[in-house]
Amino acid sequence: MTVYYSEQKRHRTKLLSLAALLACLLLGGCGAPDPDPELPSTTRDGIPSQILHNGKVLTVDADFWIAEAIAISGKRILAVGGTDELLAMADENTELVDLQGRTVIPGFIDNHLHYLRGTHAAAYELRLHGVTSRQRALEMINARAEELGPGKWIFIIGGWRETQFADKPGGFTREELNAAAPENPVYIQRTYGAFYLNQLAADVLHEVNPKWFTAEGELRPPPRTGRTVMAAALKYFPSATNLDGRMEEVKAFNNYLNSMGITTVYDAGYLDGSHGPVKAVYDAGELTLRVFYALRYWAETYRTSLQAAQLLEREEPFQRDDQFGMFGIGEHVHGHVHDNTRSKESVASDDHFEQWAMIAEAAAKHGWYVNEHAMQDETARRMLDYSEEISSRYPITDLRWTLGHVELVLPETIKRAKDLGWNISVANGSSKMPAKDFVSPQIRAIEDSGILWGLGSDGTIVATYNPFHTIWGYTAGKVFPDVIKFQPDQVITREEALIAHTRSNAYILQMEDKIGTLEAGKYADLVVLDRDYMTIPVGDIYQIQPVMTMLAGEVVYQAE
Repeated sequence: MTVYYSEQKRHRTKLLSLAALLACLLLGGCGAPDPDPELPSTTRDGIPSQILHNGKVLTVDADFWIAEAIAISGKRILAVGGTDELLAMADENTELVDLQGRTVIPGFIDNHLHYLRGTHAAAYELRLHGVTSRQRALEMINARAEELGPGKWIFIIGGWRETQFADKPGGFTREELNAAAPENPVYIQRTYGAFYLNQLAADVLHEVNPKWFTAEGELRPPPRTGRTVMAAALKYFPSATNLDGRMEEVKAFNNYLNSMGITTVYDAGYLDGSHGPVKAVYDAGELTLRVFYALRYWAETYRTSLQAAQLLEREEPFQRDDQFGMFGIGEHVHGHVHDNTRSKESVASDDHFEQWAMIAEAAAKHGWYVNEHAMQDETARRMLDYSEEISSRYPITDLRWTLGHVELVLPETIKRAKDLGWNISVANGSSKMPAKDFVSPQIRAIEDSGILWGLGSDGTIVATYNPFHTIWGYTAGKVFPDVIKFQPDQVITREEALIAHTRSNAYILQMEDKIGTLEAGKYADLVVLDRDYMTIPVGDIYQIQPVMTMLAGEVVYQAE
């Protein structure tokens, strides 16, 4: 077996193990909260409940060192180090897990996921995430039709692009969808305004409103149809109609996220419904993720912006524990301060930005985290202008405000954001070519600027939410199926990408003392991989699969 740490690291391991034992005996673990009273006495006595050994443990801490084993006591990590040292801590009740050389990483944190939206679809939808063969996609649709039986709708709700098929790029034709599912209506959503139908689905929607179709039976182009037809099609989605059903949908989505190694999400949605079913799963002790979400409100006028500012004054900014709850605002502080990559000019008016600033000032005054959408440089610059003025009255540095997306944001604006105390969230780009004449986002420049930044998916509609797809996009510099997006001097390293999807996101979510790295005292949120993250060719990173995911020392996913 290869030893992955030096003698200096070996010495440090021993000291860390002894320190962890002492901390757990006296304090409950390395500056962590007091021991959970529900944990067994072995936790309070500093005896590991589990030891994962004979592996390659990527700590992703400040040193980013590589250990062989990790000892867990209840919900928390007791020690990280060499196999021999940690096995010496075990007693007859310690569960020993031989990793057989596999790599272990911290659980992934997705800092920008439309989580609640995903729960509505997860229990029923078919996914084309990362599928690079059109033929394979059609085979999956055919298999789904056989599974469901005649007459049942087949739904694919985003997370893919027409360009991702190596054998035949492009949108699905009605004829090939008819052949794949001749007895099932098929609805394939690509973005918020683009979708594909087979003939059976078109026939159903034609009955709903014939005006949506031409005399030849083709859908009229947007904006004549667009979201109106999409909404009509989605009424046939077999959504749950009661709390028990919604809880099962939540658990189905959580299971899928766990299978990709995700243990923490920040729900950046704002109009996707109630988190009541998620809380019900949490109250039942069945929530297998850490789920945090933004305060729900909608502001688009002066009056509604004033109401939003007053809401921030009345509500507490942190209504959460370590696993579930609300904090922060966004992804749109103001509904009309919204941009895209089709233009370098902001679409919001001066009045809208002033209303944005009124809400942002209330957030700063009352200690609220802000997670804001800014694709264009002008949008980011104007937000920074207002935040600089606001911070002269109410400092924002400790609030860790975050600019999201930043596709067209320039390096000088990134530097200014850093100087003003902002962070950055970068979304999955593995299926999205850069905007014309731009390299977007400038990931190498972001890393080199020194600003704290993290990776998220922006799933569920516009991107796959597999973290390995996200990391592959920025380390291999490609989009699916195998198209170069970034040049070699524009990509980041696999270490930098892993930090961005774990440790940095923990900081953004103000949980850096509890999750994000594999260190004594933190929660045992971790993922065991089917191949070596550090040595696999960078072009193959998207193929990595978790074989086990743990949340707070409990296995929440196990590959068959």
